[in-house]
Amino acid sequence: MYEIIDKILLLFCCTTLYLFNSNNSFAIVPIILSVLLSSLFFYYEDSRINLAGSLLFVFLCIFIPEYIIFLPLLLYNIFHTNHQFGAFAIPFLFLYNMQQYSAIVFSFTIVFLLASYLLKYKTDKTKTLNIEFNELRDSSAQISQLLEEKNRTLLKNQDNEINLATLNERNRISKDIHDNIGHLLSRALLQVGALLVITKEENTKTVLTSLKDSLSDGMDQIRNSIHQMYDESIDLYTQIDHLVKDFTFCHITYEYDIKNPPPIALKHSLIAIVKETLANIIRHSNATKVSLLMREHPAMYQLIILDNGTMDASKKKYLLKAFEIQDYGDGMGLRNISDRVKGFHGNINVSVDKGFQLFITVPKNAAKCLK
Repeated sequence: MYEIIDKILLLFCCTTLYLFNSNNSFAIVPIILSVLLSSLFFYYEDSRINLAGSLLFVFLCIFIPEYIIFLPLLLYNIFHTNHQFGAFAIPFLFLYNMQQYSAIVFSFTIVFLLASYLLKYKTDKTKTLNIEFNELRDSSAQISQLLEEKNRTLLKNQDNEINLATLNERNRISKDIHDNIGHLLSRALLQVGALLVITKEENTKTVLTSLKDSLSDGMDQIRNSIHQMYDESIDLYTQIDHLVKDFTFCHITYEYDIKNPPPIALKHSLIAIVKETLANIIRHSNATKVSLLMREHPAMYQLIILDNGTMDASKKKYLLKAFEIQDYGDGMGLRNISDRVKGFHGNINVSVDKGFQLFITVPKNAAKCLK
């Protein structure tokens, strides 16, 4: 845009000077030629084309001296390039056709050449500053996005750490209650039972019996609270993450997309299934990459474990048949996985086309019923 404005300004100045100093009936020819060449230079933006066109016009100026007035417009494109020193040939044109130029034409042409050089310098500088500004803006936007992403990651990790610390504290409290208060209540029940055996008075027996029932009820409530706190302290993501970090056999990726944790029984089963499957990969697979995905759907939980290991045709046939007829022979690990999934009325599918692929789905309703 800046170049177009500069060229329009130079064209206006050169044309005005030319028309005031030319009585030729073909005065429109250099104007049209200058516009065509200048447009060609702007379209291709190739310094070699600009140089060739400018030299052609300079050669034309030798035979038609009055055309030199339009050189500021045509040389605009070679200023501030590797070919700008070609403009030093212009003084020789003036010397060669000295008798053809008046002092006014000579002076204004030199002024227009200097103006062309300065306009080109200003435009190039403006374009450079715009490019630097855009790069700085893009870099700033990218850095801002990276900082936002890091902040989100830090907040997420902070939430995970707070949740993990909370679960660990619950687990510690439940153990303390079990080891201290639970044992004290158990000892109190034994002492009350002993008193019931040795006492003779009916009134005392009635009171001791009531005390024993109260202690037993408190013991049951504490036991239920301990179990509930312990169940809540088991974080499925953290437990699986520990298994993944301990798996050093090959590269493994872990994706967890569960917002509503499953019941405690299903948690234990999923942890055991993952542990058994990773152990089987270590023992029986030559995989170099494993992918583990746990996902929650509106009506079910899904566990997918994939590896890129290879196996012979007989082993593939054995695995497919084993899962089809539910007969695993000596494969206790596969039997345990299948039994755990069946216990929650879930489905298990196996594919051996591209490595070993295990797909497990468990309905949420079945998991809640077995809570």
